Amino acid sequence: MPFIIDLPPANIKTENTKIEYFNSNGKNEGINDDFESLKLDKDLFENIYLKDKFDVLVDNWEKNTIFESSISNIIKDDNFETILEMGNKAIPLIIDQIDLEPSTLVWALNIITGKSMNSVGRETIEQICKKWVKAYRSGRIQNA
Repeated sequence: MPFIIDLPPANIKTENTKIEYFNSNGKNEGINDDFESLKLDKDLFENIYLKDKFDVLVDNWEKNTIFESSISNIIKDDNFETILEMGNKAIPLIIDQIDLEPSTLVWALNIITGKSMNSVGRETIEQICKKWVKAYRSGRIQNA
């Protein structure tokens, strides 16, 4: 048996949907006003896209290299190379990631910036990550 939806009786008035926009000065504007007041923040969407892309790349890179001991194989992984291709835009994302979870992802900072943290003797990945985070947060490392 088919499913039939009856239309409302013609004598019943239905309320139309009204779309309202608020511009930056908080003024309420109706639907007939200029749609220029509704602007999308391109930078915000780009940052969200980059963050999502970065998270996927890091997750895949970690899965691919979790049991890898060769440094060259770790940094030649396609996901790691794609992170490197993100260039300076990846720096704050890498900093946030290694701040939460120190890892060999810190090597990407060396490659992207062309710099390395000075170390006294042998230091752990965790110690180097902390140095990078501190240097970035203090403004010594820029993500131009």
